[in-house]
Amino acid sequence: MKVNSTVYKGIEFIEISTLPNEQRTSLLQTINPELLIKILVDGKLMPRCIQYKYYEEWYENSYQSSLIDKKESNAIAESRDAELKPNFQI
Repeated sequence: MKVNSTVYKGIEFIEISTLPNEQRTSLLQTINPELLIKILVDGKLMPRCIQYKYYEEWYENSYQSSLIDKKESNAIAESRDAELKPNFQI
């Protein structure tokens, strides 16, 4: 599920630490580290953020498609397993 953005002084971003664990891991492994930004919000430094437009692009083009691929692989494996099970009637 795509997370909601935060807007501060016109910058729409997400804090990477707030992502679900699976998304956080995948995002950090696949994006260009130069896209990470630091934002100072009310005197507090938020060190690992990314602009929301880059997160959306990653989510739609990388993460979501990998979820679809996993679902398709699981469906194929399940149908293959069903074909391999003996059809005994006692």
